[in-house]
Amino acid sequence: FLNIEVQCKGSMADTDWRAFLYWADSKKKEVYEIRGYGNTPDQATKDAFKKFNDNVALYSEYHGKWE
Repeated sequence: FLNIEVQCKGSMADTDWRAFLYWADSKKKEVYEIRGYGNTPDQATKDAFKKFNDNVALYSEYHGKWE
């Protein structure tokens, strides 16, 4: 796990939040992203961590090289 970013799709009063969890594969030197969604920043963050813990391979998308 490297970091997590939380963003609101619209205005701050909106209920469409996304969390982008980034993690790295140290052997392949690659970074992957898992997206979480929710009605609040907390829900989106928890969704991303749940996906990370439940099945990291299923939910991960290649994001770039880890340098």
